[in-house]
Amino acid sequence: MAAGKLKSFTLSELIVVMIITAIVVGMAFSVLRIVQKQIHKIQSNFERTSTLTLFEQKLWQDFNETHDAVYYNDTQSLVLISELDTIAYSFQEKYTMRNLDTIHLVINPNKVFFKGKEVSTGIVDAISLDAKTEIPDYEIFVSKKNDITLFMNQDNGF
Repeated sequence: MAAGKLKSFTLSELIVVMIITAIVVGMAFSVLRIVQKQIHKIQSNFERTSTLTLFEQKLWQDFNETHDAVYYNDTQSLVLISELDTIAYSFQEKYTMRNLDTIHLVINPNKVFFKGKEVSTGIVDAISLDAKTEIPDYEIFVSKKNDITLFMNQDNGF
């Protein structure tokens, strides 16, 4: 070995190390991108589930605080009437509305009931809603107890 020569890597060894490093870094960024997509999907599902849960709670609260609930099949709307306030739910093709608030959920009315019997329109005391486009197999069922004023205000009484 010559006296002035230093031990070092050859050019071909350095190129091989750089190629391996580039491959590893490329794989790391690909995995990072996949993880970010999964986190975004999880966050989106969580937000959708949370919004559906909050919608269900608010609908149940509105449904049980009002005296009259009237469903109109032709416009797919539910009107909840009390002495103090009237709340209207409108179920559209791409969204749902509560009064003037737009809720970005696709919710479709399945069935409406009055006194345990399915009706198509008019006074209701229970409603079944379908949110399958948001979350598979997610259904909402809301009911209320009828008070005596509902029966007294009807044309035929009891």
